[in-house]
Amino acid sequence: MDEFEAIGRLDYRAPEAEADPGLSLARLFPGGHGNMFGVLDCRNDRGETVVLRAFSSLPRGIRDIAGWVPPNLTEEVYYGTVVPTRAKIESMTAELGALASADPAHADLLAERKRTSQELIRTLYGSYRFSNFRGEERGLKDAVWPPGPVVGGVGECCAPKLLNHAARNGLEPLGLAEFYWGDSKSHVAGEFYPSCIERCQPIVGFMLCGLES
Repeated sequence: MDEFEAIGRLDYRAPEAEADPGLSLARLFPGGHGNMFGVLDCRNDRGETVVLRAFSSLPRGIRDIAGWVPPNLTEEVYYGTVVPTRAKIESMTAELGALASADPAHADLLAERKRTSQELIRTLYGSYRFSNFRGEERGLKDAVWPPGPVVGGVGECCAPKLLNHAARNGLEPLGLAEFYWGDSKSHVAGEFYPSCIERCQPIVGFMLCGLES
């Protein structure tokens, strides 16, 4: 934790002269903002300890930084589908604000926005892939237990990123810790917290299969 605070930036592997100012903790988390970070101690097939690090979804589309496990959603899907579709939805939302609710065009645009949002959700369901320690892999909807509606952001938290990376790279998890950094009314900077109930709990059960012993 002291090292994290002392370095003060997420691109800790980059020489200080080449650091990206946009990845400094002060720039990313101004007053009232913060984020969850996670560390997973693992053992590889040679018995060596490997430490994995992850951050939950960050603002401004910051996704893949050297030294942190990669996102569960591929670059192709994120930049090729998610980003342009979200921009389209935002544009339609702005158009709706300029139309009277009694205008027939308002109802048509509202229906189109709903269809676009539902199609994006279906794409995400099919694009997220989760692995466990039995060598099994499932899509988002099939990995969730108990079956039911899936809240937004599932798969973007620290625990799923860390466990997915460990399972796919033949690493045995030994211990997981998540902490908060930043300023918030509900969290304290530097304090450890359990994985969230809404987004992590429904899928980590599947992801931990194979570690029963």
